[in-house]
Amino acid sequence: MVDKIIVAVCGRPELYDSTNYYYRDKYRKDIAWRGVSEDTGVAEDVCRKKWKGLRDTYLRERRKELETRRSGAAAGPGKKWRFSAVLSFLDPFVTLRPTTSNMGPVEETAEDLPTPAQEETEKTNRNDTEDRSPPPETPAASSVSESQVPGPSSSAAASTPIGVYMS
Repeated sequence: MVDKIIVAVCGRPELYDSTNYYYRDKYRKDIAWRGVSEDTGVAEDVCRKKWKGLRDTYLRERRKELETRRSGAAAGPGKKWRFSAVLSFLDPFVTLRPTTSNMGPVEETAEDLPTPAQEETEKTNRNDTEDRSPPPETPAASSVSESQVPGPSSSAAASTPIGVYMS
């Protein structure tokens, strides 16, 4: 049944080729699906669902194959899906979208990582510099006088009752 559906869909590019003139024509696609149903002897809605599942599985398997090839993993190629070769006619019409990640690229290699002795030295150096840092300046020791501070003068603030705002 599945082989018949694949062969029947392959002969009707308006069902899979997005560059085809009739790809967006719902009426023509309905006629094509009726033809697939007649060729296979299976109900039209079953053919549509089966094709969608086959297409999605093929794209998932293809993406997985590209990922394992790109990642440089030591594992050999896994077992191929049994319909991969038959559905390869979809390759020119399908572009895999790039995946995105919220993680930035990792640039560190094993040579870049510090050894435990280097980490201990850096930790000791950090503790030494923290102990020698000057104390933070307090507001009382600040060189800004009251006349340089923006805002209402202290006399205006003292004469304004609480809860009343100046305009």
